[in-house]
Amino acid sequence: MYRTIMVPTDGSGFDREAIRVALRISERTDANVRLVRVLTTGSLFSVAAASEGIAIADEIVRSERDRALSELYSLAAECRATSKADISVDLHAGPVADVLQGYARRNDIDLIVMSTHGRSGISRLSLGSVTDSLIRHTTIPVLVVKPPTSYLNPQLVEAFKRIVVPLDGSTLAEQILPRVVALAKLEEAEITLLNILVPQSYSQKEIVDPSLPWWDRDISVAQSYLFRIAGKLRRNGVTVTTDIVIAENIAGAIGDFASREKADLIAIATHGRGGLARMLRGSVADAIMHSARMSMLVFKPDMAVQKEESSSTDGIRADLIPA
Repeated sequence: MYRTIMVPTDGSGFDREAIRVALRISERTDANVRLVRVLTTGSLFSVAAASEGIAIADEIVRSERDRALSELYSLAAECRATSKADISVDLHAGPVADVLQGYARRNDIDLIVMSTHGRSGISRLSLGSVTDSLIRHTTIPVLVVKPPTSYLNPQLVEAFKRIVVPLDGSTLAEQILPRVVALAKLEEAEITLLNILVPQSYSQKEIVDPSLPWWDRDISVAQSYLFRIAGKLRRNGVTVTTDIVIAENIAGAIGDFASREKADLIAIATHGRGGLARMLRGSVADAIMHSARMSMLVFKPDMAVQKEESSSTDGIRADLIPA
């Protein structure tokens, strides 16, 4: 279960939905919430120095730090007024992604919650280098929150009630499942396990019709795989459904399915050896982030787990699923 949750913030106000999600999870798990802001003081110092001189530039940097710290304290006070969560704040300076990675590692962060909308700083970059770097260089789950259009309205904050989990049959893709089960129990959510079948033969590509004979074996194998996984998850007390979609565009199929099912969250692991793994190593994963209207939980397994990868189709390891 979560003990310490990190929420990167840049003071723009566009991270409020991520903060609300973190507070909601914290109240249900007694986790600490760390509001972390990173100042890129190098560029600020350079601009100030060029126009005012070194002494004044140093003063401007201190003033900016004081202002940012004041904003952090005000934000924490606002959170404490509406939540019983244990909240602390931290202010650092340097390259945003590097600082956040180091902070998460040193402070044993269990979950990183970030917003995808904003006009500056972390929020502006969260769909690009910062979130990508956190996912690539940490083994901490990253919950990327997409705020509703009217993000200022606190009435719009809802739990993640429907979670879509794309699986490709690989053990590594299944590493997301313990994190999903934990979150689903907290949110009382329903999990849908999704397998995307990609047409391989000429006939399959020409006529994408699941009722035709050449799809029988592929669909049967996929169903058997998903049923085994679903059975193990259900024994952990969560509601699970399964579905299969035939499509050539994996990212588009996942996003479209999640939208049709009115899902609140797509949960996905970032490594594996099947089609899902190929999708997650390039622009398709980025396309899901940009096009899907719902939030995403993304997790990169550590190298030790990656080395244990096999082509097993027997479902998830029992020891990976929380009791």
